[in-house]
Amino acid sequence: MSNASPARKTRAAQWAYVILGLLVLIFVVLGVMIKVYKVPSGAMLPTLVPGDHVSATRGGEVHRGEVIVFPFPENPEQLFMKRVIGMPGDEIQFVDGRPIINGFRVPQCRVGRYDWEGQRHELFLEWIGDHVYGVLLDGPVDGGTCEKDIDCSGMQSCRGGICGMLQGPWRVPPGEVFVIGDNRMNSHDSRSWKGGIGSGVPISTVIGHVGRIVMGGFSGRTGTPMDGPPVLPAGAASLGPAMEKCLKEKPAVTTPPAR
Repeated sequence: MSNASPARKTRAAQWAYVILGLLVLIFVVLGVMIKVYKVPSGAMLPTLVPGDHVSATRGGEVHRGEVIVFPFPENPEQLFMKRVIGMPGDEIQFVDGRPIINGFRVPQCRVGRYDWEGQRHELFLEWIGDHVYGVLLDGPVDGGTCEKDIDCSGMQSCRGGICGMLQGPWRVPPGEVFVIGDNRMNSHDSRSWKGGIGSGVPISTVIGHVGRIVMGGFSGRTGTPMDGPPVLPAGAASLGPAMEKCLKEKPAVTTPPAR
């Protein structure tokens, strides 16, 4: 026979209901604030792989360097995932897929050759602010240095001290961000929208900020956070030492100047 008084039993039941109610509330709030999305294409390789499932948090400010989920401005029923490269007022250019923001060439470090589905790429690390992530450029990447356009050959231009095929410039309008894919030469993004004129994403339409891979993708990548060290793509284990070397050689300046 229990020695607990009816009053103590009542209080225990009341606390149980309170705790249960709080748990339900937490799950409801998390369900509203955090959503899971499936990566639809290879435009974000090597960061995200087709079939990856990622978590994205709703709300909050949009920052340069993060990956966001948003409705494609030209077809809002289609969701895109891209990396924010330009903020309102920025002037954006690209030389062979390498970004130049307000005259500042975003620093990169070559990791090595990486082939994906029969296509040759060059895997680089890229830094913007506190973000470091992998990007794929169609190789081989020339890497020639220059001071003026005349120092470059053929149709190439000189920007940020390097020669290459120029895209831009674009000026990011107020209230918008400029987004690109990490698979630089194989991504439908701000550079090519509006029939090739280029355009940004209205900040007011951003649905979420990608936090981590929650399922699928390359072996061992489940749980990988977007703000952590980049993880090598599948089949690229031999590039591990080069990756570590690049990470140790982080440039002193990684934040573009304000326009």
